[in-house]
Amino acid sequence: MPVHAPHPLQDPGRGLRPAVREARSLARQSLHFGDAQEQASALSGWNQDYLQLSAGLFQGELAQVEGSGIKLFVERVQQSVLQTGQLPPRVLALGVPLQASGGGMFCGRLCGLDAVHLFSGRSGFEFRTSRQHTMLGLELQLAEGVELPLAAGALTHTVRPLAKIKAYVMELYQSARRDPALLSTPAVVASVSDFLLDSLLRAPGSTDTLSGSAHAHWALVQRCVARVQEAQDSAPTVTQLCMEMGVSRRTLQNAFLRVLDMSPLAYVKAVRLKQAREALKSAQSVTEAATASGFWHFGHFAHDYQALFGELPSDTRKRQS
Repeated sequence: MPVHAPHPLQDPGRGLRPAVREARSLARQSLHFGDAQEQASALSGWNQDYLQLSAGLFQGELAQVEGSGIKLFVERVQQSVLQTGQLPPRVLALGVPLQASGGGMFCGRLCGLDAVHLFSGRSGFEFRTSRQHTMLGLELQLAEGVELPLAAGALTHTVRPLAKIKAYVMELYQSARRDPALLSTPAVVASVSDFLLDSLLRAPGSTDTLSGSAHAHWALVQRCVARVQEAQDSAPTVTQLCMEMGVSRRTLQNAFLRVLDMSPLAYVKAVRLKQAREALKSAQSVTEAATASGFWHFGHFAHDYQALFGELPSDTRKRQS
């Protein structure tokens, strides 16, 4: 049976980067398991089965930080385990390996620390871990009607912005540990969803192709801009724009690049920065204005804000006082 651990997990990976070592230390309260299947059942909704493959006493640990739209967790197993499961169609689940004593096998592909694991997909997943395996996981509830057009698997060379995905999930985990309420903020959930879907769908080999002329691109972007301007308080996500316009994400990406020389994600970020600038006029703090506009990493927010507006958000707020 799982029990609450009185202390964080000790970190055996002394050579890891500081951010990785912090994630490896788990959270203030961890669950310890002496049975692989009990650990599998602790992640609700994954429909998992854990089969212990290597001989010896099983020791596992799990720590979770959860909001209304995002769940983050660090999981450790100390035996080789065959994990099988299937997530609901509107759940995006990723795993960032932090420690491994050897190679693993994810959906038929050899994988190591350089991979990102995509657990989502209609066919389910199958993952054989090494004897010592620690992973930082993310579970994200996608918007109604959204389906992830990718199969489960170990993402390595097939996804170009892989390092950015790893860093992004790590920074989100660190921020959520300091302020778990971030994971229940709708604007933050939307911005995380946009970033991850945009990154995953940049993989080469997509069957989606551009159709229509330059005029069609221009008309599509105009409709999107009008839709964003209508939503004065909260900019729609790229996913919402695709659904409302009846086009794929790749089609929208191509149109924005051709017409505005920027991705739809970059456009939506600029709109959110503008919303934050307006919010600074009445917000109690810079943090409040940033969070309400979907920015959870305040260092990145300040950098992006200054790059766009030529001043720090604190300078903007000072002028209003």
